Amino acid sequence: MSIKGWGKLAPFYFYAAIVLSLAAAVRGNGPSKGTIFILLLFGFLSWGLLEYVLHRFVFHFNAASVFRRNLVYSAHLIHHENPKSTEYLFANLQISLPITTAYWLVGWAVLGTWRAASYLVIGLVAGYFCYESLHFLAHHGRSRLPLFRYLKKYHLLHRYRTPDQRFGVSSPVFDLLFGTFRPVRDTVRSKNKERRAGIIGNSRP
Repeated sequence: MSIKGWGKLAPFYFYAAIVLSLAAAVRGNGPSKGTIFILLLFGFLSWGLLEYVLHRFVFHFNAASVFRRNLVYSAHLIHHENPKSTEYLFANLQISLPITTAYWLVGWAVLGTWRAASYLVIGLVAGYFCYESLHFLAHHGRSRLPLFRYLKKYHLLHRYRTPDQRFGVSSPVFDLLFGTFRPVRDTVRSKNKERRAGIIGNSRP
């Protein structure tokens, strides 16, 4: 892989270093193993909600000012225009780092200890890594596993057909909870009906 290619994975290197640093810092006196497991699990699962909120309300925000439009465009909409490019596939550190820092500070304020908040962040980063892996697979990989094939189709339908629905990439759970879920088969059926009615052609987009 070229130097430029390795540079595209900078967020992975950075957050892997963050996780290793936090894991080293929290060693010793701290929560019980059961509490640690709960914190890690909560952090991991909370990524799904954060992913949904960012994707729906931030990355697709209809900004009024030029500055905000450029920010939203560079953060996500440029990926919609160039879905096959790996240049815009991974989260920008300028956006993700402040969010991660705020998450850690809020966790510290709520739980009253930086150690517990650090376990939350470790779980969150694990969820983020799963998200980026699934996102890469959706655009550049293939899988024989039905779950991964479903998630790929689900995300690509968001990209090409329903940009105002199907915001979940790693899971459609929060789409179900917040009313933006649409079954994959419904889109396929509606497309077939449109083709039979002559509304759209037979060529693929």
